[in-house]
Amino acid sequence: MKALGLALISLLPLMSTVSCGQSADSCTEGDQCSDDADGDAMNAAYEDATTDAKADTYDCSGVRVPDRNGFNKRVVLTFDDGPNPATTPKVIEILHKHHAPATFFNNGMRYSTAAKALAYQIAHDPDFLLGNHTQNHINLAVQSAATVTSEVMKTDALIKAAGSNMKYLRFPFGSASCAAKHYVEGLGYTVVGWHIDSADWCYAAGNGYCKPATFQYVDDALRNDMIGFIMQQIHQNNGGIILMHDIHQSTADHLDEILTRMEADGFTFARLDDKTVLPKLNGVQVKFIGDTCTTNSDCTYTANGAPGTCSAAGFCTAACTTTCPDANGKAGTFCIANPAGPSVGMCVAKSAPQNNSCALLTHTSARTLPRFSDPNVSALVCAPN
Repeated sequence: MKALGLALISLLPLMSTVSCGQSADSCTEGDQCSDDADGDAMNAAYEDATTDAKADTYDCSGVRVPDRNGFNKRVVLTFDDGPNPATTPKVIEILHKHHAPATFFNNGMRYSTAAKALAYQIAHDPDFLLGNHTQNHINLAVQSAATVTSEVMKTDALIKAAGSNMKYLRFPFGSASCAAKHYVEGLGYTVVGWHIDSADWCYAAGNGYCKPATFQYVDDALRNDMIGFIMQQIHQNNGGIILMHDIHQSTADHLDEILTRMEADGFTFARLDDKTVLPKLNGVQVKFIGDTCTTNSDCTYTANGAPGTCSAAGFCTAACTTTCPDANGKAGTFCIANPAGPSVGMCVAKSAPQNNSCALLTHTSARTLPRFSDPNVSALVCAPN
């Protein structure tokens, strides 16, 4: 096993060590249960999922997905915390009925003989992917390096034995530290969060009623309506990755209607590894403002409501009047006057490590220039020569 370079992680108060339906002391497979710590963690995850990462920094979140939009009504179904022999087979049956691909993020502690057979079935089904959800569903953001290693590698061995060669991992509660995320990525894993929390865990805990004290992000009118809440979130996001749990009987019971409603509203289902739906998650290098280009077709983003273009200086840009959008992992941006027409603004990259202080953009130079619409604000940017 590869050596770890993680330091002891003790930055946050310890949260629940189990997810809903997983405590060996109080719950059995198929039980519908939760606790306040689960709710606290999932409320925090909801906020994290809906917050954009700061540009120019490594994103240490375990829940934020780098692809934020552009789903075009395509939904990526994911199920956590299984396999559960009492409920997972029904989930699989319904997915097959709708020809819907899905990813199952498994907890190794659930691998009884029957659960192992389910994992094998999932791993060998062309519609499904089998992912790592760690061994015991504990919050890895607050664990030691040794515990992180054990939690990841025990389940890694189990899903490999089941026949999976896919390297997707979801942190319990979406809760990660920079050290833990760097470690699992060093093992070749892609960390997968979600765009939509179905809150099925909350509805299961309340026997069909999602309590405000458990999960605050459900409209009061929908607290007795899990399907209504899911459809509200699906429409607001226009698709994306949805988090569900195949361990809950209520999820298995309602899944057929959920998928039927999605289909009726024009949504389709996509695999997690579909690069047309989730290009950034799957390692596609997407051009953005300040990236090198040769033609306009290289700059496939939209900025300030307009398509990106390739500037004469050989970098992607966009028209602007005041500000320009940023993107996680890319150099920050700034709106300057366009040398080709002083009445027009153009987006450029700031001088940053991503462009080696502008050295990678050969037809630019690092200069401090004023903002197009406000000469009192300036920045060090990669300006066209």
